Amino acid sequence: MGEVYRARDSRLNRDVAIKVLPPSFAADRERLRRFEQEAQAVAALSHPNILAIYDTGLHNGAPYLVSELLEGESLRDVLAAGVPSHRKSVNYAIQIARGLAAAHSKGIAHRDLKPDNIFITRDGQVKILDFGLAKSIGGSHDATIAAPGTVTDAGMVMGTAGYMSPEQVRGVAVDTRTDIFSFGAVLYEMLTGVRAFKRDTTAETMTAILHDEPPEQLESSRQIPPALDRIVRHCLEKSADQRFQSARDLAFDLESAANLTGSAGVPAAQSRTRYAWWRYVAAAVAFAVIAGLAAWKLLPSAKPVTGSQFHQLTFRRGTLADARFTPDGQNVIYTAAWEGASPNIYSESGTGMGGQFLRVADACLLAVSKQGEIAVALNPRLVPYFFVHPGTLARSNGTSAPRPEIENVWAADYNPNNSELAIVRYLPDKLTTQVEYPIGHVLYSAAYIGDLRFSPNGRYLAFSLHDSCCDDRGTVVILRSSGEKVATSAFYDSVQGLAWTPSGDEVWFTSPLESGQIHALSLSGKDRQVLSVPGRLFLRDIAPNGELLVQQGIARRGIIASTGGTQHDLSWLDYGYLRDLSGDGKMVLFEEEGLQSKNYAVYVRNTDGSPAVQIGEGYGMALSADKKWAITQRFAQPTNEIWLVPVGPGEARRLSPSGFSPEFASASFTSDGKRVVYSGSFGNRPARTWLQDLSGGSPRPVSPENIVGVRVSPDGKWLLAAHPDQPGDNLLVPMAGGAPVPIPGLKAGEGGLGWTSDNRLYVSTFPQPGDVAGHIEKLDPRTGARTAWRDIPYPSIVGGITVLLPVITPDGKSYAFGYGQTVNDLYTISAPR
Repeated sequence: MGEVYRARDSRLNRDVAIKVLPPSFAADRERLRRFEQEAQAVAALSHPNILAIYDTGLHNGAPYLVSELLEGESLRDVLAAGVPSHRKSVNYAIQIARGLAAAHSKGIAHRDLKPDNIFITRDGQVKILDFGLAKSIGGSHDATIAAPGTVTDAGMVMGTAGYMSPEQVRGVAVDTRTDIFSFGAVLYEMLTGVRAFKRDTTAETMTAILHDEPPEQLESSRQIPPALDRIVRHCLEKSADQRFQSARDLAFDLESAANLTGSAGVPAAQSRTRYAWWRYVAAAVAFAVIAGLAAWKLLPSAKPVTGSQFHQLTFRRGTLADARFTPDGQNVIYTAAWEGASPNIYSESGTGMGGQFLRVADACLLAVSKQGEIAVALNPRLVPYFFVHPGTLARSNGTSAPRPEIENVWAADYNPNNSELAIVRYLPDKLTTQVEYPIGHVLYSAAYIGDLRFSPNGRYLAFSLHDSCCDDRGTVVILRSSGEKVATSAFYDSVQGLAWTPSGDEVWFTSPLESGQIHALSLSGKDRQVLSVPGRLFLRDIAPNGELLVQQGIARRGIIASTGGTQHDLSWLDYGYLRDLSGDGKMVLFEEEGLQSKNYAVYVRNTDGSPAVQIGEGYGMALSADKKWAITQRFAQPTNEIWLVPVGPGEARRLSPSGFSPEFASASFTSDGKRVVYSGSFGNRPARTWLQDLSGGSPRPVSPENIVGVRVSPDGKWLLAAHPDQPGDNLLVPMAGGAPVPIPGLKAGEGGLGWTSDNRLYVSTFPQPGDVAGHIEKLDPRTGARTAWRDIPYPSIVGGITVLLPVITPDGKSYAFGYGQTVNDLYTISAPR
């Protein structure tokens, strides 16, 4: 294309690269215009996996562009030196897919993706080069076929033979999915060292792209692992409609397979049956668990698991909840919300044929007795800002419909000795939970208790204990059935899923945010790790013969922002939790709570998709109007602390005074940026909202006790607040002092999302599973008058999706919301014989 020089940018004191293009470009006005437009478009991407373009222009008749200076080698050079390990290939592939996703989100297709246009820097970072630049015919590796005109014109053939998509070969109109085919060819070559469609001539190569599949009979050292093989084949579908439909989904699948591959090859070619991509995730998960189990011990006897068998029970799309073996260990009863429907109870014999519906609809399984009776929670509802979804306790022997008994029950188990139930009851008036055994007799109470299970001899109860209603960090506690505490585990960043071993001397439990780990707590208080496999793992039950029932798969949390009317996924790591959106809609504040962030890392990220920047640890809370400061909540003892943290230069400092206990991630700046409001309490007093001047001094109370809220109106006169035990029932509190007042026109089940720039409120109902959009209205809190604002579409992503209420800028031009995604299935893992 031209000559590249190393140069020095004296204005910004940095080294850059300058590519000087042939003067003939200047004579072709259409080509020059297209080059400049595309250079500007790529320059606007600002993605770490795309070459950064700083400037473009014309000098003495020669077009040029200024870009970042890269040091390393092209992927072509890497492949010439030998086949990279599968682990390294997947790492490169994920970065390429992320770069493509960023470009595709801006409507830019590369159309000439190949190893020559992929650069690997010395520190292993991938950079995609030459977006949309027309290539001259010929070259040392492949021919490039081009014709004048716009690159997306139908009837034009453009690309590099060997990496072109079928639609490019045919000369028909292309879209971003053409890059996914080229990506598949590159990934195949990285994994095998063999080109997917290499033939002796260009014409034969193009014919192979249209009609042939990549070679399957390869040397054993070059075989592709099954999880990656399925991804490659899905990319290389001849029809664009049958490929991955987005590079973001492709990157997601590659990340799921990243832990499943080593540098060794996998013998035997794999089946090429075409599945929907969510099936690939399930297959990859199965492979992951099998591989993990081969290296760990499952049973108290400490025998290797070399003889265990792994069996998948469920295959449908949806969300799974609790599951239990039947008393004989031959069948499994479980809760599932398939294909977006309400949760129902199913029985599975192990055939994997979809399960038998037990005619218990809109219910969640709680427990199964030794006599085969089941306890369920009817009509479970998701409590806003809470992990629990309580329902009405009911029991059934399988021959009659469950009879409603007790409201607000969200966990239960049968005592194996007398079939009496122990329950965890949710108390909406106190926003807390309590263990009762027998029912009505309180053994233990805390903000959030789950996973209640009796020991096999009925003498002990175990449960997960969490300090916050909105967080699954916590411990496992063992009590005698009479209430005395026996043992407590160490503190974990995630605790969900619990069962007793058949011998009854240990409780096994899972940390689903710690990459599939099973831990054990003995009656003597000894804590050990039993098993670790890739992916998210929830232990559901252990059969009398030692067989495990697990729910395994992927659980992620992400962020979507809309600026200028277009939604963009701003997810960073694996479990990002959105906290705030700047007033101009250009920055989000969030924390990562997953595998990469043991202490929870607080980040900011610009909504243009540029990389996130970590600014602290703990929970994110709020951004200042000028985006220079953030409020965070740090984990500390004896209580968490509220801090003012700089987004850029500056020094962090603590805001909350000694002895103050803050509410969960609840704070904001006032519109003038000089003060902050946050909720919490001193000592044993009820929580309330406090106002603190950033220039110094102690916080002063704004709201009465038992009234909390942090959204202050733009005119500074009102605080949008609520009772802590009724977070959906909003009130207005005068900032100057006075009694709270109700909000006229606010409907039952609605909550205020925040303020508009003219001192009205955005209001909406809390999102529920199955919703495809959120309807937002504006409400005048003085008159109750309402006007529609807009419907926010929720993402159409494979797996169970949960969506949180959005954060909307006062001018209504931008919004952002968090979402959760699960893709998992039930498996049994047998004991070695």
